[in-house]
Amino acid sequence: MKAFTISTALALLTSLVSAAPATTPHEARQFQAQITFIGAADGVFFQSVPTDGSVFSITNPLSVSMIRSAGGATCTFNGIDGSSTTVVGAQTVDVGPPQTQISGSCRAF
Repeated sequence: MKAFTISTALALLTSLVSAAPATTPHEARQFQAQITFIGAADGVFFQSVPTDGSVFSITNPLSVSMIRSAGGATCTFNGIDGSSTTVVGAQTVDVGPPQTQISGSCRAF
């Protein structure tokens, strides 16, 4: 009886494990990157953005002079006057020249 109970428990456990959805390593890394946009005179705004490589819009008109990321992704931001600013991991990068940011794209490490 004891062997039957153990066999049944193992069979049930095996079926539960095999029924779990499979995730690829890339799917497991998906999260929302936390981005801080910093402008002159203490102007600042925050945006949580996808890290799946999709292009997202930035609608705040603040003229941005620095972009800070909390980390975990590589992000590229596009300015209204043609700037392209890339932030890799947890760092703060200057935007040159300062300008409104209009779009971006991030990819998790």
